[in-house]
Formats: sequence, structure tokens, C-alpha cells
Amino acid sequence: MQPQLVSWHQKWSEQGLVIIEIDNGGIDTLDEVEQHIASSQIPFTVLHDQGGMICNRYSVMAYPSAYLLDKTGKVIWEGHPMDPDAAAGRIEAALA
Repeated sequence: MQPQLVSWHQKWSEQGLVIIEIDNGGIDTLDEVEQHIASSQIPFTVLHDQGGMICNRYSVMAYPSAYLLDKTGKVIWEGHPMDPDAAAGRIEAALA
């Protein structure tokens, strides 16, 4: 998932796109996440969801899953981040 998120970050972060990855801590340890962030040089925020509480609260059933929120916090797209065409237009519209 990170290559697409890194691409989005590089393309749109200066226009206001903020990417926050939430790692399911019910699956991955904090050490594993920290090592992955360092080795992959991830340029955006990654949160470790200890115990997977956030993922459970929002009923995330598949990994990776991505959600695009507009400036008001409304979800305007939900899907798989490896499908760049599905989100690109909505990202650009949300940043306009």
C-alpha cells in the first residue's frame, strides 16, 4: 500500500493532502511498524493502533483499505489504494 500513498503524498502534500496510515496493532507489533517505517522511509504519519481498536471501531475488514475525507471530515471515497485512478479525481476535487 505504501508506494501508492507515497506517490499521493509526493504529488499533493504541498496542496494540502495529509496522509495518515493507521496500522492494525492487533496484527503488527510496534517494533515491526517502526522498523518498516524506517526501512521504507515513509514520509507521512503512521499511527500504531494498539490492539486494533480503531480498525475494529470502523469495521475495517480488508487490508489495505483507504478512506479519503474532505476538508469537513466527510468520507468522499473508500477503496483500495492500489487503484490510483479511482481516487485521483476525488483527491484533486477535494483539494480545489
